[in-house]
Amino acid sequence: MKKLRLLVISIVLLFLVAIATGCQTNTSVGGQPVQPTFPTEPSEEVVDLITYGSYYDKFVGPERCMDCHEEKYEKWETSWHTAKTTEGPNLGSYEYVWDWVFDQWEQMDSYLILDQKDSNTIYLSTKKYELAEVDYVVGSVRKQRYMVYYDGSPQEAYLATTEDGGISWNLDKSEKVHFEGNKERAGYNFLFLELTPKQEIKTYGTWRSWQEQCIACHTTGFDPDAWEEAKEEYINGEREDLRETFTVDTRVSCESCHGPGLEHVYYPLREGTIINPVTMDGDVDTRKLVCEQCHTRNQTNLMYGNGSNDFRGFQLGVHDFNDYLNIIQYTRPAWGEGNRQVSIDGKGRRDHQQDMDIRLQDHIKGGETIHGSMTCFDCHDAHNVGNNPDNLRTFGDTPIANCLTCHGLESEEMMKALDGRTGWDSYGFGNWKNEGGRVPNKQHIFNIDEEGRSFGLSPDQYIWALKLDGDASLKEDWLPIWPWEKDLYREKGQRVSVGAEPWNQ
Repeated sequence: MKKLRLLVISIVLLFLVAIATGCQTNTSVGGQPVQPTFPTEPSEEVVDLITYGSYYDKFVGPERCMDCHEEKYEKWETSWHTAKTTEGPNLGSYEYVWDWVFDQWEQMDSYLILDQKDSNTIYLSTKKYELAEVDYVVGSVRKQRYMVYYDGSPQEAYLATTEDGGISWNLDKSEKVHFEGNKERAGYNFLFLELTPKQEIKTYGTWRSWQEQCIACHTTGFDPDAWEEAKEEYINGEREDLRETFTVDTRVSCESCHGPGLEHVYYPLREGTIINPVTMDGDVDTRKLVCEQCHTRNQTNLMYGNGSNDFRGFQLGVHDFNDYLNIIQYTRPAWGEGNRQVSIDGKGRRDHQQDMDIRLQDHIKGGETIHGSMTCFDCHDAHNVGNNPDNLRTFGDTPIANCLTCHGLESEEMMKALDGRTGWDSYGFGNWKNEGGRVPNKQHIFNIDEEGRSFGLSPDQYIWALKLDGDASLKEDWLPIWPWEKDLYREKGQRVSVGAEPWNQ
């Protein structure tokens, strides 16, 4: 018995030593040795950085995670999360440009978006950019866009206009105008193109630079303060360009979901040095933010403004959901009216709105629900998304596998709740006022009515906030808000009301 006890103790000690040294030793990927990025013992400078450095100083990049987490790294390395933004031909890679694009590029209107003239008009370069000049490629699954660096200088321009709120654009090449330039727009700007795998060539009109508006969700470790400082220096003539991205990785990598890893690299056994989303402490709302910080649709960034509508400023593991609500404003509901983003009953209509669907769940049911308490990573395999051709997004061999655990033989019927369109009228520009939602498997409102239709809030559940000093009898003074924003508006001193038409109550 004594020998057996000694054997067990020895095995445990060896196991602990292996864990303690695992993040400090070489490993291999594909049979090739990988050298550690940092020394085994932190220098005094690193210790100071861990202790006093900013949140953004502590990102280390995914290669450092690979030293210990080889299996996870290898799955992630080929997942869709690595292809949200990729370096383009001008930076040495054609890898993610779709094959059909090469043959048709010359026929495309590959003009650079320079700026906005007014709410329905944008300036475009008169130069058509070659595919070889593209710096970054955005997207590789459902759609693809392209970016080229622009220095904000004046130049001749074409005008493009929209008549449907920016859904599509009409380019007028019959006349050239002078664009006086704007250094506020300097950075990686989008071309006038949005392509799809079905070889559809659409127009695109986002006129702010990538760094200004949406870089944080497409990359890892974006430092908004460094960007703001660099932009000010450039405008003042104190900086040569704005080509730097101020990220640790242009892919969505490990630290996007696990938080900055510098301390964990050097002290892997120290508690609290890294976020494990599955065991993350805190309320359900905050746990959801691991994925929701990117997988949502924002109206604006309240902290940085100036057209930014990503999650810049939010720090995973530092901020909670209440902090998040003061940094980000969700796309706005339109109770009883509908808009491009949401149906009249609150169902999401565009990309990255599943999180808002789920948040609606408890309010629809009038109390806490199982689906309402779930997070994205309860069903979706973030490390492996896009790798399994039979089940691209979720755990298990098939998309229905996740549902079987709770719903058994009813799973296939329950999955109809993920279809927000069947049974409802179609919608489009000028016709937003109905309950129509998203295509099958994209809607995440887990409700089906007696007619088999996915549904959101009923009129008696609509939520409103009265403007400060507003007149309660005037419809225009009532702001439609989301259920999870009630306390936020009350804290601002605004009256909150539930019902179809509070101005008539």
